[in-house]
Amino acid sequence: MNTPQRIVSLSPNVSMMLFALEADEAVVGRTQHCLPAIEQYLTVWEMPAQRVMPRLQHWRDLPVVGIWPLADPEPIKALQPDAILTSGSGPFGVHGARTLGVVDNAVFHFDTRTFDDLEQHIRQLGALLGKPETATATTEQIAARRDDILARRVELAVAPTALFEYCVCTQYDADPERRVANPAQTILVGGHLAPELIRLSGAEPLFMQPGETARWVTIDDIREAQPDMVLQYDCHGCPAARKHPVHTRQGWAELAAVSRDAVYTLQENISNPNLCFLSGLEELVHMLNACAAQKP
Repeated sequence: MNTPQRIVSLSPNVSMMLFALEADEAVVGRTQHCLPAIEQYLTVWEMPAQRVMPRLQHWRDLPVVGIWPLADPEPIKALQPDAILTSGSGPFGVHGARTLGVVDNAVFHFDTRTFDDLEQHIRQLGALLGKPETATATTEQIAARRDDILARRVELAVAPTALFEYCVCTQYDADPERRVANPAQTILVGGHLAPELIRLSGAEPLFMQPGETARWVTIDDIREAQPDMVLQYDCHGCPAARKHPVHTRQGWAELAAVSRDAVYTLQENISNPNLCFLSGLEELVHMLNACAAQKP
């Protein structure tokens, strides 16, 4: 197809890529999460907002049309897009291309689960937008930043095993106060970029392999695996997670990692497959280096 001139982004992760590729002017609609994602990108990549203020203002002024797959088709159709960009894993949702007012090949879905996927999708977007050189430069910047972080990694004689607890909620509700959690029985282990990031940092992920999205595991599974450390990300500040600290959970005291206090709360969502993954890698490397320094 021809280079799109009117793009609707239904994914904050895709919007980060569009911003990195300097394709802002072609975007005519976004989700409510795209602007915070771009602001996060500016922070992680240490890009002063003043330097890109006109571009940032363009994103602020864009119509908000919802997020995939819950976006309202009518506002999208009113924008007369010639390309709609979405992302996510699993079923793509209820909207078909014609429901959104475009031809079948005008919807591009990015299921990003690994580093290779991320690089491929940057290059795919670069080709679609007529910006292949910018896409190449972006992937090279990512690789250089990753290598710089890894150069500061302390080599461990034996890689510790790590359980990455993404969420304790066993029943989702729009109100986080009403989410059901029972970490004495099951927890959700995060996937997407997390297994690769954990491995790059010097540890070995439990239960998840690169390319997998997430998996429910039981406390029996965890007791059998006996992780050397537990990494936690509390589901975007979900109160259900904060109400269940590890040391109070039934059966968790039997884990050596818990008795040794090798439980770490992550500030970065290492599962999120976007251009800010480097801050998660940096946090993991810093944490593993600190652990190595504590050992005799």
